[in-house]
Amino acid sequence: MILYKSLRKFDDNSYVHFITTNTYKNYPWFQYEELSQILLEELKFYSAKLGFALIGYVIMPDHLHLLLWWDSEEKPELGISNIVGRIKTMTSKRAKRYLFYGGIEYVCRLADVGQPTLRPFRLWQPGFYDFNIFSEEKLLEKLNYIHNNPVSAGLVLSPDDYEWSSYRLYFSDEHKVTTVA
Repeated sequence: MILYKSLRKFDDNSYVHFITTNTYKNYPWFQYEELSQILLEELKFYSAKLGFALIGYVIMPDHLHLLLWWDSEEKPELGISNIVGRIKTMTSKRAKRYLFYGGIEYVCRLADVGQPTLRPFRLWQPGFYDFNIFSEEKLLEKLNYIHNNPVSAGLVLSPDDYEWSSYRLYFSDEHKVTTVA
């Protein structure tokens, strides 16, 4: 298990941030469409609320990749730890609510992950990995990596086939956008 909590976080906002964070014990929580939808809703909500650009994303069954940017002059108080913390916290709360009251048997899912049912629910591993993107070339490399991650993992044959990615927002004829949210 890789813990990113102890790694130094750089809040130099002149760079795009490439973020990776994993689910608790790498359990594939986001294999469930409802939980992926919750996470996507929270990404879009916090992008609008906090004022950062969600440049790219992929929600994999057991981890998440993001490309984020914000203007440090307009939002000097905004930091990467604050952004990721809010997204992870609210996603966890909503996921627990869904699992407890929704269609997936909550107690069975916790048992699958090895969580005693009387302990607090954990959706995410502590911390995250943050890499500052310093060039357009590196940005395109990371965006390509994000969009091809489901193909590399054997989940789909083409990035266009994966629902939980920003790929279609860039490459679909229906959507021509610069940022996701």
